[in-house]
Amino acid sequence: MDPPKYDGTIHPEEWMQQFKVFCCANKISPSEEKYLWKQLIHPAIKIPSIENISTHDEFLNALKAHVSFDIFKECCKRKLLELKYIPEKYGGDTAILLSKFQTLCYNAGINNIEEIKMIIYKIMMSNEFFKSEFIRKSKEINSIEELLKLFNDITADEAISVKNGSYVAIKHAATGKYLSSVSNLNYETGSRKQAVFAGKTSLELNAIWNIFDNKGRSNVFYDDIYLMHQQTSRRLSCSSHKSLSNYSEGNL
Repeated sequence: MDPPKYDGTIHPEEWMQQFKVFCCANKISPSEEKYLWKQLIHPAIKIPSIENISTHDEFLNALKAHVSFDIFKECCKRKLLELKYIPEKYGGDTAILLSKFQTLCYNAGINNIEEIKMIIYKIMMSNEFFKSEFIRKSKEINSIEELLKLFNDITADEAISVKNGSYVAIKHAATGKYLSSVSNLNYETGSRKQAVFAGKTSLELNAIWNIFDNKGRSNVFYDDIYLMHQQTSRRLSCSSHKSLSNYSEGNL
């Protein structure tokens, strides 16, 4: 095991951990440590009064005060903003992404929770489903661990969410019957258009619909959708006519 060298491309605290592991594995005494750590700093990194430094904490503070650490943090922040989310179905790995995200936040010295929320929002700017869910659910969150869990939960929900153009069936919770329609059944009064009704409790072809987002978004947002009957290719609408039960008439 070679001793870890410090050249400004690793967080000083991570480097110090590696150094301590090396010293422990090689049974290096505390007095030898003080000599060794000074020899492991790259010559380009000039630490003022390095010979007077005698403790790990003093040495860490000296490394953090050097301009190389500021450069390292800024580089990590840029890498953070360049992260891209790729769903698992397209070859991505959310666990790896979140691990990298957390590491870069630490390396960049970013620990303000509101700043971290904003960075996540920027990374997912093009994902309408994620943005709407994240804004709504992240308001009360105050730790990075909770944010990472929320990120994972939202992306998991998105993977099974209804997409624009998906086939769906609408089931009445109280009766278990499916919203249905057939081409040869029209209302005898009112609009006289193709009728919509609660069909059987078993799923049949006449109860299959395509769901669409009116704004053409890839995920369906239930505030602005419409249904198209799959068998007859007719769009579900609600007319001003009343049904026999005095509810607005749904028709195709």
